[in-house]
Amino acid sequence: MKKILCALIPLLLLFCLFSGTAHACTGVYIGREATTDGSVIIARSNDTQGNYPQRMTVVPRIEQDQDRQMPVDNERSSFFDLPGTTFKYLGTPFMASAQLENGTGMDDAVCINEYGVAMTMSVTAFSNKAAMTADPWIAHGITETTMNQLVISVSRSAREAVQKLAQLIDQYGSSETNIAMIIDQKEAWYVEMYTGHQYAAVKLPDDKVSVFGNEFNLEYLSDYADCITSENLEKLAVDNGFAVYGKDGELNLLATYAGPETVEDYSHMRTWIGHKLLAPSAYGDYDKNDRYPLVFTPENRVSLESVMELMRNRYEGTPYSPDETGRIDMRVIGTDTSLSVHIVHLRPELPPALAGTAWVSVAPAPYGVFVPLNILCEEPSDAYAGNQPEDRLHCFESDAYPWYTFKELNTLCLTDYKIYGVPVRAYWHTAEKHMIDSMAAELEEVNQLLKTDPAQAQREMTKYCAGLQEKAFDDAKALLNEVRWAMSANSNTMKMGINPETDELYTTERVLTPIKVELDGSFYGRRAG
Repeated sequence: MKKILCALIPLLLLFCLFSGTAHACTGVYIGREATTDGSVIIARSNDTQGNYPQRMTVVPRIEQDQDRQMPVDNERSSFFDLPGTTFKYLGTPFMASAQLENGTGMDDAVCINEYGVAMTMSVTAFSNKAAMTADPWIAHGITETTMNQLVISVSRSAREAVQKLAQLIDQYGSSETNIAMIIDQKEAWYVEMYTGHQYAAVKLPDDKVSVFGNEFNLEYLSDYADCITSENLEKLAVDNGFAVYGKDGELNLLATYAGPETVEDYSHMRTWIGHKLLAPSAYGDYDKNDRYPLVFTPENRVSLESVMELMRNRYEGTPYSPDETGRIDMRVIGTDTSLSVHIVHLRPELPPALAGTAWVSVAPAPYGVFVPLNILCEEPSDAYAGNQPEDRLHCFESDAYPWYTFKELNTLCLTDYKIYGVPVRAYWHTAEKHMIDSMAAELEEVNQLLKTDPAQAQREMTKYCAGLQEKAFDDAKALLNEVRWAMSANSNTMKMGINPETDELYTTERVLTPIKVELDGSFYGRRAG
């Protein structure tokens, strides 16, 4: 039976590809010459329907241990032999209960290692039927739930990480069509994985930005300074009659491996809003037939705070806003189906061991908060590191784990975003502004300390990040209690207002007032941790 199922997997996956049931994420890249502080930024929402709680981890460096492997596929039937030394890295894996529930690997959705190399995979994308027929997925090939931690644990640079990912595809094949972003302090790379064995990676320009939904965007390799591709990328398309050539007779990868048949509002609209937000003068109203390039020039330099807001975007101020219009057919960037949302903030001027910070919103971002975990840290806070065990499967424990707290807070706030969501969002906005400022100062101070007392520098950074994380968890529980209380107190299926003196019904619907948030957001600006 297992062999039969494995044989059917490529066909089942191909069916899913065209039935629109695949996972959905949004990716962002901001080059170092396009940010306000000279950093390089990548971000991704890790989206799928369901309760699959995630947490934070820091995995230590391991040396002189030759007897270790990492799984390559979800079924843990293919394994990669690790070298004797693997590097320290931070990640955001599934909890044990989630791994049991979904039957996949850890899925460290984002990883940063001690050499300042960061990777996020995957934004699921879609190849056309001709490409998939010519080179189907491999049943036990690489998958997004295993690649981040595998690649980052053995790579000293972004280029080396891209080469390692390419090697793994060549060796094992791919069981999915994915997009990955890999950066270090010198280079940024974008990787499209089209079929079982075909891929193309390009080095991204430092002065450009990119925002994309679940769709391929790369057209011509000649537009980029450097590239790494599969050996038969063009040959496969030519031999099977689906190659499309464009400018100067060059292969158009987008037209060849994706094309019009893969363009859907579901994905294309998120690509559009990213372009519209960062370059409003260059991009107008949404048009499904418009081509939105992979990289473009932003109208202004982009801040970390702006990326946080971008990852929350729900088409506000447009005819597509589900909150403002009541539409139920809109797939937004800031979706309540996010398992987590992360932003990698990489500072080129700092030592690699301190340069990378993951700003993570566990659970959805619209009414969550991004908290930092720097690669120098020894560990996250106890709460954010908490790992719900397998025997607590299907236990919604919002008092014990931040993921559940933020998941419920988002779910409830979205039921009436004006009454509950707007005040909650305003508070987290204040908290994030304080955190961004204090984190910049903390990095500078710890950088000086790192030169004289590395152990103390690590303790300081660990204490600082853990303090913010614990405060965020406490605040989230307080906000959740406030929302629960107000919703319960205002619960009444009779929507008409009532005269409090006569108990007579008004002829108009009763109007609720927004909740009041009475928390102190200034704490997040205190660097004592």
